[in-house]
Amino acid sequence: MIEGKRTFLRALERDDVERMQRWINDPEVKRHLVFTFPLSYDQELSWYKSKQLPSETEVVLGIVDRETNRHIGNFGFHGIDWVNSVVEVGIIIGEKDFWSKGLGTDAMRAALAYAFNTLNINRVFLKVYGFNKRAIRSYEKCGFNREALLREDVFKDGEYHDTIIMGLLRSEYNMKGAEE
Repeated sequence: MIEGKRTFLRALERDDVERMQRWINDPEVKRHLVFTFPLSYDQELSWYKSKQLPSETEVVLGIVDRETNRHIGNFGFHGIDWVNSVVEVGIIIGEKDFWSKGLGTDAMRAALAYAFNTLNINRVFLKVYGFNKRAIRSYEKCGFNREALLREDVFKDGEYHDTIIMGLLRSEYNMKGAEE
């Protein structure tokens, strides 16, 4: 487990699949994700099974709220580059009644501490849609900086939107990212 103050990250379990499929198919949640088409339970189960195989480059974990012990979202380390010490991260809080409560920020901080202090990663980056102001604020609280703008990179809700690439270096994290 990866411990946060208000959350912890744990391995995904088969019992999580139905919940994750519900999140992926919720239009409000999906708006912030790369998924376009609805996913069946079997498709989500297949994805889950693929994440159970050992991987040197990817790990997806469940985010659990400590107060309620509920699985509220997922966190992923994607494309871990051990040579260059870089990883892309992604986070979803799928349970909408847990939005805007600081739990995503708490989970991200815990994952960053793990990435820098345990995995010996030097640079963590992520992609976020420009319209996702809540997520951008959360990432900035964690110490991420805007590195690049991919103009009109994604088509959502009938219009094109920018994608922002944000990154955090270990040296920046040591200076300010660990502050809470």
